Amino acid sequence: MSIAQIMKPNPGARIHIRKFAIAAAAIAVCLLAGTAVWRNPVVDSALTAVAGRGDLTAQLTVTGVLRPAQSITYRSPLGGREAEIIELVPEGTRVGEGDLLVRLDTTELQREVERGRQDVRQSALELQVAEIERREAEAALAGVSDGEGALSVDEIRTRLQIAEKRVDRLRREHEQLAPLFEKGYITRDELKRTADELEQSEQEAALARRRADVVTKLSHPHERQRASLLLAQKQSALESTRAKAADATARLKLLRQQVDECRIYARRAGLVVYEEFLSANPRRKIRAGDRVTGSQGIVTIPEVSRMLVEGSVSEPEVHRVRRGQTALVRVEAFPDLRLTARVVRVGSLARSSADRPFDDKRFDVIVELDSPAPELLPEMSARADLIVGTRSGVVLLPSSAIFDEQGEPVVHVVRTYGVETRPVEVGESSETLVEIVHGVNEGERVMLIDPGRSATGPAGSAAGRTDRGRAGSREAPNLRRR
Repeated sequence: MSIAQIMKPNPGARIHIRKFAIAAAAIAVCLLAGTAVWRNPVVDSALTAVAGRGDLTAQLTVTGVLRPAQSITYRSPLGGREAEIIELVPEGTRVGEGDLLVRLDTTELQREVERGRQDVRQSALELQVAEIERREAEAALAGVSDGEGALSVDEIRTRLQIAEKRVDRLRREHEQLAPLFEKGYITRDELKRTADELEQSEQEAALARRRADVVTKLSHPHERQRASLLLAQKQSALESTRAKAADATARLKLLRQQVDECRIYARRAGLVVYEEFLSANPRRKIRAGDRVTGSQGIVTIPEVSRMLVEGSVSEPEVHRVRRGQTALVRVEAFPDLRLTARVVRVGSLARSSADRPFDDKRFDVIVELDSPAPELLPEMSARADLIVGTRSGVVLLPSSAIFDEQGEPVVHVVRTYGVETRPVEVGESSETLVEIVHGVNEGERVMLIDPGRSATGPAGSAAGRTDRGRAGSREAPNLRRR
């Protein structure tokens, strides 16, 4: 076959080439359409969020109950004595300082007060008698020491001195007469008469001396000692009577005070709460007509003008809480109520539940409301959102966009070629937002649902998004942080 015959066009071959070209073009169009579909996945924009940059106020939620900052329990002032409640303010009443709370029966006390008045009058009379007797004993001692007794001693001493002087005089006379008798100037009788007088005066002087010794050394000291003892006895009796009178007066004062205290008034403003009646079986609240002692609480007045939220935080979160931090308090009974507060105490020791000792340990947190609302009551459930930090100009995502995968936080980033699951490092968080430290850039779009889960329809997707959002608001603070 010649070359010319080979190069000559064949109509059948041209038809085959045209069909091949059309098929190739159709395949190329299909490939391009498939690539377009693959490169642009269909994602509902309502189920995605865009990472943006902004400011974040980090919060930590503490749940607990409302407690009064201070409570005062009022009891009977009568100690071990029983008294009947005859008047009782209704429970739940808001009282002010000085309002009457309880009135106890004082019939028996009034009778004791009357007996106490009689005892006081009797002790006053006895005190007067004891005082008179003491004065008499004091006068007797003074009489012995400085009065009649002292005068008797002085008289005896004077008589002794006179007797001794007479003896001296007669002795000198006898001595002078003796030489005259020897010379014959006087008779023997005259000398003897002088000697007899001397002897008699000496005997009288000796008797006076003995009498003086008895009085000064025996009688007078004994009388003085007896008078001193009598005065001491009267003084002791006076002190005893005086103490008895003071006791009677003090007891009367106490009885009158107890009568006054049987009308119990509020020392602070607050809400009246009845105590349980310990003697009742089964237990019930106290009421008028019950007989109570000092050990039985009657009413308790919580100081509702100062309210606290008592809650706790987990051990990994306690380092974020400090005294003085501000908080926003919400009460379950009043969902629309928002109250400002501040942290006043953070527990220094961890505690665990007695019946679940292996659970996570927790630390007590006390938050005080700045201005409690009048409708708040003790024991109401409350929630305090503590402001634990702020971030400025950081990348933020909704907390519902953060998922947990094998214990690590991840996000599902929407890319042009599909959805990429990417681990992230989170920082602070609020109720709805989470700070993204690493893993997502500003402007990237992430999914708010887990693409690995099959959606059951619009309602199911919305429900899943809501649950995930709530979980994220609670769990985000526990994720890995810087």
